[in-house]
Amino acid sequence: MKNPFVKQDHTFLIASIAVGALAAGAVAYLFLTDDGVDNRKKLERSIKKSFKKAAADVAEQKTKISKKAAKVVADHMAN
Repeated sequence: MKNPFVKQDHTFLIASIAVGALAAGAVAYLFLTDDGVDNRKKLERSIKKSFKKAAADVAEQKTKISKKAAKVVADHMAN
């Protein structure tokens, strides 16, 4: 039987709640404000650009094709 007087550690629970609250605030900002919409579009473009570069690098390394051909393949995959 557990001892009811032993203090339990709730650090993980408190940290999880704090991280969840911050994430919810960030999502609300991005979707509910005009500045957030602009930032979301910039973030989306940045993520697509990073994905295209990473895909081109992987395609070039794995297939030994030219960088230009790898970029064409990455552009096709992103769209």
